[in-house]
Amino acid sequence: MRNKTLKYALLVVSGGIALLASSISGCFPDPYSVGEPDSLFSEYVLVWELVNNHYACFFANENVDWDQSYQTFKPEAENLQNRDQLKDICLELMSSMMDQNLILRDSAGTRLDSWNEGDFLNWDLTVWMDYMQEWFQVFHMDLEAYGATVINIISTEKVGYVYLSDLGSGFDMIEFYSATSVVADCSGIILDLRMCGESGSEINAHYASGRFIDKNALSYYRAFREGPGRNDMGEKLEVYSYKNGAWQFTEPIILLTGRFTRGAGEQLVLLLRSQEHVTVIGDTTAGFANPAVSYNLTEGWSIEIPSMVTYSLDGTLLFNSGIAPDILIEVSEDDFAAGVDPVLDAALEMVVR
Repeated sequence: MRNKTLKYALLVVSGGIALLASSISGCFPDPYSVGEPDSLFSEYVLVWELVNNHYACFFANENVDWDQSYQTFKPEAENLQNRDQLKDICLELMSSMMDQNLILRDSAGTRLDSWNEGDFLNWDLTVWMDYMQEWFQVFHMDLEAYGATVINIISTEKVGYVYLSDLGSGFDMIEFYSATSVVADCSGIILDLRMCGESGSEINAHYASGRFIDKNALSYYRAFREGPGRNDMGEKLEVYSYKNGAWQFTEPIILLTGRFTRGAGEQLVLLLRSQEHVTVIGDTTAGFANPAVSYNLTEGWSIEIPSMVTYSLDGTLLFNSGIAPDILIEVSEDDFAAGVDPVLDAALEMVVR
């Protein structure tokens, strides 16, 4: 497939405007984050209290003793000398939850994972960039947010390619709809979510999905933590996929997923796989489809805490249990060493008729 001579037209847009999501997700004031802790130890306590009072996945972590976790690190926390030590001990504390969406951000907004399974990723940035340069004339190569391209495989057929790497602060609905307008007359598109690894915002998943929805459909369930108790969870609420925007793309869509697809990216998978014209290929998603709320710490730092959980339609809690693809595509390090992306190759074979 890569040896075909391609003619191409291109539009790539990188998002940079943060959406203020409603009560679903965003940055909210909190009683514990008002005022300045009087010491590094006080901020350690603050981090523990924020998780204790807002984290929605305690019931899924029955083997975690959060009180004991606090006591385990307390002696060291009482003798902290600088913020680097505070960062390290907070990440150790949070890692007991084994949740990829429970994270710290430093003053520059850099994501600091408290825990990661270290799964093999079915994409490689260098290989991906080589594919893009060969196929598309891509101007933005850093996966900042999203892009959309159209390629003419043969004279009578157009195929689109859209990637989404951020459903959080890097996503802007208007810019996304503008970018994806270029695929309107395609006979099929590849929608790549393998690089969508931010926890993101549920509302952004709905905005993005609206471009590709043919029929409104029940897609998944969600439940919020509603009380002071760690297991005070509300009832499961139905979540539907809905059309959004001036038009919808309803031709065949090949949706690419992998172990790096998490948070709102997984909710987007659930929204789209309710549609008959969508086929999911690649690997199982991360299993952390619980977008987080951000709480301010000091010196511009913040902590993101999942305050809701997501269930697939069969009742599976998407916590460490991801969304399996319709078609599994095996990928190895040897493929990347050879400059090959088997998932993209398989998608092209499927979408070019």
